[in-house]
Amino acid sequence: MNKNHLKPILFRTLELFFIAVWAFPLLWMVITSLKLENEVITKTFAFFPSNPTIANYTKAFTSTYILNWMVNSFIVSLTAMLLTLVVDAPIAYAFAKIQFKGRKILFWAVMGGMMVPFQVLIVPLYLQFNSYNMVNTLAAALLPRVALPIGIFILKQFYEGIPVDLEEAAFIDGASRFRIFYKIILPLGQSAMATVIILSFINAWNDFLWPLIVINDTIKYTITVGIANFQGTHGTQYSLIMAGAAIASIPQIFFYIFFRKKIIAGIATSGMKG
Repeated sequence: MNKNHLKPILFRTLELFFIAVWAFPLLWMVITSLKLENEVITKTFAFFPSNPTIANYTKAFTSTYILNWMVNSFIVSLTAMLLTLVVDAPIAYAFAKIQFKGRKILFWAVMGGMMVPFQVLIVPLYLQFNSYNMVNTLAAALLPRVALPIGIFILKQFYEGIPVDLEEAAFIDGASRFRIFYKIILPLGQSAMATVIILSFINAWNDFLWPLIVINDTIKYTITVGIANFQGTHGTQYSLIMAGAAIASIPQIFFYIFFRKKIIAGIATSGMKG
């Protein structure tokens, strides 16, 4: 076998290996959620359950506030997603298409926000929301997740690839800057916006530390905090925790499936030019 035939086989093998590494934890989560607790806590290892059951899913829906937690997570994630798009898109357009003094310095200052650990901001953020009497509200849980710096970067890179001739022709026809942005730039940037949408949604949905700190009432928890609460409320029932994690994963999976083509197109067309 020559090298030309060996290379595709090697790449395919590596692809399958990495897919298996990525998929194994998900498979393990689902399998564990179908086991009884005495099958999970045992000295004898068994990958598959001897008697698969949905008892853990039934218990999750009947003995916890998981439906409320899911609704709370949807409210937080969808609102943060929409607000992120509303904030990121015009900022990215200004950086990409409007010439003003200090534009590059301001852009890199915004990008520098990606390097600041969120844990550093927790105390001042909590004090700020407490002064506004917003602690223990979903608004407090979602507002710090609005405006992703990476979203600004992705949209800016895409907008820079839009020909200047389109804007100039619109200006000649008497269109305002806002009309050009709304009628031309936004429709052309749908694939890039889809990437920002999925990133902001997953970022807000998976957030754990900040909702844990800012929300006190159990019924107001997001799904990530609620599942972690299983350990305190119900003891350490790993099969129940896995069932809750599987339920929490479903919206993200469907969200990605729905937007995956636009996400790939957005990444491919946004480019990485400086």
